[in-house]
Amino acid sequence: MTRKIIYCWFISIISSRLVNWKHDLNKLIKISKDSSFKGSYSGSDDIELLGKFDGTLLVKNLFIKKTGVFNGAVSAENIIVEGVINADIETENLHLKATGVIDGDVYYRNIII
Repeated sequence: MTRKIIYCWFISIISSRLVNWKHDLNKLIKISKDSSFKGSYSGSDDIELLGKFDGTLLVKNLFIKKTGVFNGAVSAENIIVEGVINADIETENLHLKATGVIDGDVYYRNIII
């Protein structure tokens, strides 16, 4: 009887983690290479930028890919820069990759270069 309860509990935990993982994938907003956005966006979603964004942004995680260009102001918990960012930045964690370029005032707690 104890084995059956432990097994059911384990299956329940695994199932809930898979559901949460799938749910997290739906929170990623992609701006594709041939797209541009002008304006403001604020939300709890993550953004992957392959195209161009002009404006202000407040998100949890921002991924600027090699082809991505961001102009304006951004506040995010985590920012990974492979492309170009011309902006004032406020973040907890900034990761500047070898191909990344930043121009602007940067306020951060942790940085990886």
